[in-house]
Amino acid sequence: MLNVSAIKSISGHAGSIYDVVLTDENSCFTTAADKYVVKWKLNEGVQDKFAAKLDFSGYRIALNSAKNLLAVGNSRGGIHVIDLSLKQEVRLLSQHQSAVFSITYCAENNEFYSGDADGYFCVWNGDTFDLKLTLPFNCGKIRTISVNEDGSHVALSCQDGNVRILETRFFNEVATLRGHKDGANCAIFSGDQLYSGAKDAHIRLWDWKSELLLKSVPAHNFAVYDFLLLQDGQILVSASFDKTIKLWSADTLTVLKRLEKRDGGHSHVVNRLAKLNESRFVSVGDDRQLIVWEINEKEQG
Repeated sequence: MLNVSAIKSISGHAGSIYDVVLTDENSCFTTAADKYVVKWKLNEGVQDKFAAKLDFSGYRIALNSAKNLLAVGNSRGGIHVIDLSLKQEVRLLSQHQSAVFSITYCAENNEFYSGDADGYFCVWNGDTFDLKLTLPFNCGKIRTISVNEDGSHVALSCQDGNVRILETRFFNEVATLRGHKDGANCAIFSGDQLYSGAKDAHIRLWDWKSELLLKSVPAHNFAVYDFLLLQDGQILVSASFDKTIKLWSADTLTVLKRLEKRDGGHSHVVNRLAKLNESRFVSVGDDRQLIVWEINEKEQG
């Protein structure tokens, strides 16, 4: 089994933490049910000087670090654009008419991608936030939008159970992965392969270009909410509604480590993960905690 330790647990939010995005290996932003967006110093375990109060809860956040622009999608369909240099909101986008459940920044294309509860997908200029494209997918909630390594494709995890793969030049749908009987919640690319997680508590591994299902495992007791790849793609990390985090062999999808409350983990639902480096990551959840985890070099038998 892997030796994985909780090296820091940080609290400060007054409600469930919905999302986390990193600025570097020692700082991150979170958004929570308390309607605050907060910056944290991870090594010190304290709040940084920045905090923003929203009118409604922010569900998802994304960062254009080159321009110091933070985008926050809220529960009423608005996207707040915060200039971190000015420490103030500079725009409130109102294209979405329902809760923004996903927002992602792609540095390769300098674009933000957002998705809402009604299945609308939007493309925004990464500097100006001018709207470039809106597509209706009629798929229910778009839970996450994942970008592949070179920015050439995105994966939409949709409430109808499908993961839709779009190319990012014209945003045509080039593949549709129909494997989950319930809503798809998350996906992550690994070259020509893709992992998907869903409400059905399964993890599925795909050759996404050919739409071929390679492997499927019952992964958690309840829905899978988020993924990370660590150790140069050798370890897959999954977060779940069942309050646990699991580390998997990316090749075989066998469990290497299960992290729960007794391991210094979460007491409630684990919502999101963020990668610090190849051996460290952050998790956030409904228990209002940020937890920093580290994979030690040596494995224990």
